[in-house]
Amino acid sequence: MKFFARFAGLCIASIALISTTSQAQDVMLRGKVEDVPGTNQFFVDCTNVALQSSTIDLNAFLGLQVELHGTNIGTTQNPRIDVTSIKAIPRIFEVGGNGSIGRELQLQVVSNPGDQAWLFADVASGFAPAHSFGTFLLAHVLPPVAQGTVPATGVLQISLPIPNNPNLVGLEVFGQALVAGSGVASLSNADCKTISR
Repeated sequence: MKFFARFAGLCIASIALISTTSQAQDVMLRGKVEDVPGTNQFFVDCTNVALQSSTIDLNAFLGLQVELHGTNIGTTQNPRIDVTSIKAIPRIFEVGGNGSIGRELQLQVVSNPGDQAWLFADVASGFAPAHSFGTFLLAHVLPPVAQGTVPATGVLQISLPIPNNPNLVGLEVFGQALVAGSGVASLSNADCKTISR
């Protein structure tokens, strides 16, 4: 277990270092393709990452979880990915649960049994390409809120209690996971949920 904690620490340190140089570079990320209704504008769900492509019909991937490669032609604060390749993949990470104050959020990772997963949460999205890991899509590189081993069911679920504080209503919580198995580590899709009453 010490090895995995150290490994996660190295991965997060790498993300923090890479995040300072994330403009105008090739990126890979995972997420759900969404659009702005009535326009030809696309973005990655639960992020501020805009998508465009002159060679790929992004409408064909609308509503799907994907892994995409491209170049950030925007900035770190307002990324715009010119997509050069894209493929549909299974969803890896989800923020679920009731989401009401006084209840809980459920952070869920779907992966191979035995894989290690580090789960992160933030109150803002971000953009920090991390080369072969993918892209860190949360605003701050904070310690993980939880870590665990994917059980035989292939689903690791962690509960996060939500304080019974009315000031939290309307707050959007963003999450992402770093998953490692078979000598490979990768950042999942991001997901988000708004806290309700």
